[in-house]
Amino acid sequence: MHPSVEALLKVQEVDSEIIFLRESLRLRPRELEDDRKKVAETQRALDACVAQSKHAKMESDQREMDVKKADSEITKLQVALNQTKSNQEYAVFKEQIKRQEDLRGKAEEDVIQKLEDIDGLEARRRVLVEKLEVEQKALQKKESEVAGAVQGMQAQLTDLEAQRASLLGGIDKEHLKTYERVLSRHSNFAIARVDGQTCQGCFISVTVQEVNLLMQGQFIQCKSCSRILCLA
Repeated sequence: MHPSVEALLKVQEVDSEIIFLRESLRLRPRELEDDRKKVAETQRALDACVAQSKHAKMESDQREMDVKKADSEITKLQVALNQTKSNQEYAVFKEQIKRQEDLRGKAEEDVIQKLEDIDGLEARRRVLVEKLEVEQKALQKKESEVAGAVQGMQAQLTDLEAQRASLLGGIDKEHLKTYERVLSRHSNFAIARVDGQTCQGCFISVTVQEVNLLMQGQFIQCKSCSRILCLA
């Protein structure tokens, strides 16, 4: 085996761990996405519930004012009714009183309905507040766990990068450049073993001549995938 390939195989072992760790560092924080969505959805539902309750309270207050207004109008009309001097005036005032009483009755019904709505919304608000607290605590716990895991992986990555640097000394610079270029292209491994006259990187056949060159310790690349070859 070519000395550069032998040295680069050790580098590749470390690079495999580095690649795995970097991918884990990229993906691990994504584990929080669903939990954050749940918290955000519950918060939106809570905000909507509070807004609906506030709106219902405003409408209830308005209808209570309508009740008081109708009461005031009925009082005035009763006074006017008692002062009427003709049956025609009496009938007119009676009709106006009836209309105000109907308006008052409808306003009272609306107030009762709005108060029921407010009670229902308040019950829902309490449920959502409890749900939000549970989800937030679960998210905080998971964030702490992920942060700890990420910190540990970053420490591992630092150690591996230092280990990698220590392995590069003495490797032919051109061969190292080739290795780095191939690794960048494939993003997994740059050295592939030849087994049964087949490149284990792309599973394309390798010629007998190339196998003979590998047996002589030559630095050979696969003509199909460009990976550096070595015998199994």
